[in-house]
Amino acid sequence: MKEDILEQAVDDWFLSQDSTFTKHNIKFKPDPKDVDFISNQDSVFSDIDVLAVHLKAEGVNRVSAASCKSWQEGLHCKRAMNDLLNNPNCKWGGREVWKSFRELVIPKWGRAFAKKIFEETLCKDFTYYLFVTRLSGSRGEDIEQSRREFENCSVFLNNLRCSDNSSVKIKIVTFKEIVTEHFLRKKSTTLESTEIGRLLQIFRASDIEFK
Repeated sequence: MKEDILEQAVDDWFLSQDSTFTKHNIKFKPDPKDVDFISNQDSVFSDIDVLAVHLKAEGVNRVSAASCKSWQEGLHCKRAMNDLLNNPNCKWGGREVWKSFRELVIPKWGRAFAKKIFEETLCKDFTYYLFVTRLSGSRGEDIEQSRREFENCSVFLNNLRCSDNSSVKIKIVTFKEIVTEHFLRKKSTTLESTEIGRLLQIFRASDIEFK
């Protein structure tokens, strides 16, 4: 079951791509046999919001693992990266920040994440998608540069790799990019196969303008 509108939009976005299948809310947690496993800390499941397999793609593009953050304030990439690397126990909205990105910052959770993807897809290579409502930043900050730095963070990438011979890519995508780049600019009049795709297709057909 897709729990919120962002997850539904992400699922529709994947399914609208050629020869793609998806699965939702896939539970994972560190293996009790992991040397770093701590029973009273690692026994609660996390989940992969949307897992997509693109049958005609290869390498890191064949499997997409999505984490959806439908926070109204969006994602401040520079702040998030700094807190995750230097102060992961600080709280955002009353919750330790690492708990929202555990597979990126905690090696045993990264191993569990990659292991679950392999169990589901038989692929070690994948793209980790972070879907957010929008990107935010401080005054004068180059938000796109902050996004690139987050996507290329070696700590995050290394934690997601399940072995030395695997390849992983991180990509941050905003809801606006899903809507404008994929749905609203498509010229095809063929009926979209997904609910949100059809809704946006109606918006486009009715000449509603989006700023």
